Amino acid sequence: MARKQTRTGSKGADTKASARKEEIEVDVKVGILHTIAKAIYSTPAGKIREAVANARDNGASWIVIIVDQTRRSLSVFDNGTGISKERFHHIFKSIGYGLLKHDKEKKLSYFGLGLMSIFQLGKRIRLFTRAEGTNELLHLNVDAESIFSSNNEEKSIASLMEYLVLTTSSERERRAASPPVLNEQIAGPRFKDRWESFTEIVIEDIPEDDFTAICGDAFTDELRKILPLKADENEPFLKQLTGKKAKQVREILANPDYCKTADVYFGVQEEGGGIEPLWKYFPSFRSDLSFPDDNVLVAKSPKGEFAYYILYSVAVDLHRVAPEERETGFWIRNQNFLVKGGDFLERPGPGRKLKTIDQPLKPWIFGEIFHKDMNAFLTVSRNDFLFDNKDFKEFRDQIATVVNPLNQELRDIYEKQKRILEGFIQPFSKFAAADGPMQKIEGRLKEMIGEENIEAFNTRILKALEQAREPRIENEELRIDKILARGRETIKIGEDEGAVVLLDPKLNARSEEYRMSWDSKERRIIASVSPSLFSPKKVVFLKQTFDIVFVAQKDADLGVSVDTKKRVIYVNPFNEHLTKYSVSIFDVYVALQVAKVISSTKEEVVRNALALLGVPSPVASRYVTPLGDELRRNARLRK
Repeated sequence: MARKQTRTGSKGADTKASARKEEIEVDVKVGILHTIAKAIYSTPAGKIREAVANARDNGASWIVIIVDQTRRSLSVFDNGTGISKERFHHIFKSIGYGLLKHDKEKKLSYFGLGLMSIFQLGKRIRLFTRAEGTNELLHLNVDAESIFSSNNEEKSIASLMEYLVLTTSSERERRAASPPVLNEQIAGPRFKDRWESFTEIVIEDIPEDDFTAICGDAFTDELRKILPLKADENEPFLKQLTGKKAKQVREILANPDYCKTADVYFGVQEEGGGIEPLWKYFPSFRSDLSFPDDNVLVAKSPKGEFAYYILYSVAVDLHRVAPEERETGFWIRNQNFLVKGGDFLERPGPGRKLKTIDQPLKPWIFGEIFHKDMNAFLTVSRNDFLFDNKDFKEFRDQIATVVNPLNQELRDIYEKQKRILEGFIQPFSKFAAADGPMQKIEGRLKEMIGEENIEAFNTRILKALEQAREPRIENEELRIDKILARGRETIKIGEDEGAVVLLDPKLNARSEEYRMSWDSKERRIIASVSPSLFSPKKVVFLKQTFDIVFVAQKDADLGVSVDTKKRVIYVNPFNEHLTKYSVSIFDVYVALQVAKVISSTKEEVVRNALALLGVPSPVASRYVTPLGDELRRNARLRK
């Protein structure tokens, strides 16, 4: 048969088609494995989480975690199906395979990488296991220090095998490697008849910083947040759900479709032995809150692929004190493993500002969403989602349909509350606070005058304040705290379409300056304020300590008078000019005196006074003016 020829090129040279194959060597470096494992499981709790995920994927119904402070080690023992020789070989030949698959992996642990991440926790790992249906006890001895040494990062993953030695072992050898308290517990009545196959991972020589974290008080709470745990029947948080929906929430938490759990026990060898069950973690919201059915949303999705409960408060933060990391928002779980924190389903990465949920009010709302197969949405990092994945978009849209109407209503309530807080309550409550108006003026003075000139300037200001003093408003009989001292009845201070403000003497006994609530029938905020809001306060001003007292003078009377000898500042909050300001409400007069001293023209006086004062607000007069009328009337009646 004649060969088919192809003529190419200007010189007319004949060429032959070539089909010779060349093999390309594929070699993954150990350093890549290091990087991926560290990125996915960056904390000690995250690494232990993966050990628990492996155990549960292997059919474990219970896991015991023991910290041995004497040996600086940690042991994780589970009653799962164990690992056979064949399974060991399969794992280490396929490290990271789960990361490359795009099918819906049902397991919670990454194939091989999870096990390698556990090895990162210590310098040496001893893994003992007996597979289901066998009597052979295997021992995998792992030189983790060498595996994760920077000197080996350029080597092939195949070279890891020299640091992994698999042998047969004995129960005596396993017991010698384990913390005594673990051996006592698993031989006791609680576990005696509940295991034949098992896996135990003993992590030795844990780095000091990690071990300190593991022994810290906060570590068990960190574990409780990320492990698949049962809800304690006596959980205080669940008891705050007071209506019939509390039963529905508990049913979701007990449903293995959404919350497939394991019994996890935790103990410390040096604390007298013994272990305690770990219960699912719930936020510690303020104990005076309760959540009736009207404040709880609970349901399953139409197809049943996920379930959720959402609770919210109205007009009051879920936390009494607001720390930097408030446990609010949504917690999204994969069969009770926390896979994303309390964000409102934001896009991960650079596009993070894009929110699915409109105008989130995190301080007032908390929810948990449980998905049967969250792994379908996970990328390499368990903390990120395939944001544009079709199924995940459908999931987000369904959640948004539930939450957005609620969030909009809460936002409207929030704006009404904010108006009262900033326009009426905070000017009194924050007057002497570190972030209050007097301290803000102090800070602005230092910026305007300069630290080196402040002493001489303070002397000039004190003299100017004394000269401008208005003794007429310094009336002890009209001090607001004295007028209110004997009052027992609730007084309506003021109201408008969206709010009513009441003076409630009962709040004095509760040591509360104010309390917000929501009247769902009238659709308005009820702001109850305590007489203590108007009590005398101490403040450091011009490096002197002053007592501040509030007096019920008329709106045409002067706003502020400073007695520099007795170190008393008298404030008439009903002065027509003062009621126009919110953040820096009562320091208008002081600011004006300061501005006069540092200014040479009227224009400079105005400019400097505004720089000291902040932003004007017309809101305060709605509630402050009626209060003044009521107080002056009460003062006359007392006479």
